[in-house]
Amino acid sequence: MYQLAGWFTDLMDVFRVESVTTDGLTTQERVQVLSAVPCRVYAPAKNSINLRDGAATIRADEKLACGIDVDIQAGDEIIVTRGGVLGHTRTERYIASKPVPYYDPVGVAATGLEHLEVGIRADNIVG
Repeated sequence: MYQLAGWFTDLMDVFRVESVTTDGLTTQERVQVLSAVPCRVYAPAKNSINLRDGAATIRADEKLACGIDVDIQAGDEIIVTRGGVLGHTRTERYIASKPVPYYDPVGVAATGLEHLEVGIRADNIVG
């Protein structure tokens, strides 16, 4: 096991829009592709509230780290249970950007820090 595994205190469920054909008719459906995968949201950048005429919005751009072999694609919807590994239940909804793998070894050293990094964004309407 790699060293980052103990750092993953959050859990994520991943949903993807896929084409489904039934009786010759193809539709797009949101399908859960992963459940309760250990991860960690970090580098929070929660911007201040944006006030508009009809509604207020909040945008957050953050990073998510998980195991190198986790199947995440740009555009996936990710529901993160913050502190889920520790028994907490607060969830946040994000959309994934393109994942970037960080492999071992680095040079000739095996760091144990191999992981997948994903930029994630949350846009929420307030009120």
